[in-house]
Amino acid sequence: MNSAEHRQNQQVRFAVICGLVVLAALWRLLPIGGTNFAPVGAMALFGGACFGSRRAAFLVPIAALMLSDVALNAGRYGANPLASFSTMSLVTYVPMIAVVGLGLLLRNRKRTTLNVALFSLGGSVLFFVVSNFVWLFFDPELTVSAAGLVKCYAQALPFFKNTLVSDACFNAALFGCLALAESRLPALRPATVDVSC
Repeated sequence: MNSAEHRQNQQVRFAVICGLVVLAALWRLLPIGGTNFAPVGAMALFGGACFGSRRAAFLVPIAALMLSDVALNAGRYGANPLASFSTMSLVTYVPMIAVVGLGLLLRNRKRTTLNVALFSLGGSVLFFVVSNFVWLFFDPELTVSAAGLVKCYAQALPFFKNTLVSDACFNAALFGCLALAESRLPALRPATVDVSC
């Protein structure tokens, strides 16, 4: 394969991965699944694991999340879709960045079903730990102390089940769709990563 073909294949692969992330972000606009049933963690893990560029691994999932936030906020706040963007946004964006970092660790491993499942579980736990640690600093009812942190995590536990289930479902869908596309179009496969699932 010459360099022009390789570059073209990588551009198509990039577009496919971007498309999957955007589709996952659009899911957030549907009133389905309930609290914490969202593709945020899966978008982050998938982006970190599948984009060839570290820059794209962070920027594309975060941009997709921001755009879906703007769309959600437009429905809630009408004329000012940026109204809910504040320091509270850190509660979602900081843990998402952490999960992208976890996805980078998956990048050079075999994408087996077991590895994706283990990293999905790890991503769920990481998102839970980081988001609730950040939340502690914004909740006026909690003291910034060890006791406040324990209370924060205890209050968040009922929502963790949906996070686990949604991460498992969305990771299965994202990684599964990419694996299917790679099996049908071998040109989409990255040259250095085993894509067996």
